Amino acid sequence: MNVSFLVYFQIVSNKVERYKARLVVRGFIQTFGVDYNETFIPIIKFVSIHYIPGLATIENMEIHQMDVKIAFFNGDLEEGIYMEQLKGFTHEGEHLICKLRKSLYGLKQSPRAWNQKLDVFFKNIKFVKSDADFCMYVVQIEDVKFFIMVYVGDLILACNNKDKLLQVKEKLSQKFEMKDLGDFHFFLGMEVERDRAQRLLYINQIGYLKEIFKRFCTENYKAIGVPLDPKTKLKKNVNKDDEIVKVLYQQAMGSLMYAMLLFSGI
Repeated sequence: MNVSFLVYFQIVSNKVERYKARLVVRGFIQTFGVDYNETFIPIIKFVSIHYIPGLATIENMEIHQMDVKIAFFNGDLEEGIYMEQLKGFTHEGEHLICKLRKSLYGLKQSPRAWNQKLDVFFKNIKFVKSDADFCMYVVQIEDVKFFIMVYVGDLILACNNKDKLLQVKEKLSQKFEMKDLGDFHFFLGMEVERDRAQRLLYINQIGYLKEIFKRFCTENYKAIGVPLDPKTKLKKNVNKDDEIVKVLYQQAMGSLMYAMLLFSGI
């Protein structure tokens, strides 16, 4: 199996926080039933992303965020998968290949392998997976309430006992390489501000929507308060760029749909 490097950057609060490079396996050449089987993993429901922080705000709970660094590298592979040595990191004069023990980025089963590893970890520390949302883990012992929401490698933790919260964060850091992001402030394109004194939580997507406008609109666009006149007759442009325009339109609509679904919590 061939490999390559993927170089990209991570955005936090609409600013480039750091640049990354990752070893990526070309999983598109995998064969179902041979080197992979199941690939499905759940992700947190949008309604949970609104409900749990809202409940935690009302009850004045601590709400923190954590990020698992190179999350997929933690997954254990069940299948026997081999890859070529990466150029520049080969043993000269030796015709060797690498047997993968951990799930690399690009493998079709990597997300599932990581999710299974995290699921086992939470169950070992006595958390219970919610029947309503398979990416939400809960525990309640006496007067302690604890919720953890998982979106691949991003975690939101809410607890009414700060000491217990810190203990779980410490266990996570001991098991996986984690980044502690502190208080809940930015998640999946939503910017969050919290007023603990008034027990209020403010959410907006201003930064995300600005990025959409920069990507799909010109710099001189003007906002209007009414939609297009329904009597307007539209004519289809017939030229070689039709397919490009079609794809850009679909991307723009998809980006707006994501913003609508996430913000409404559907």
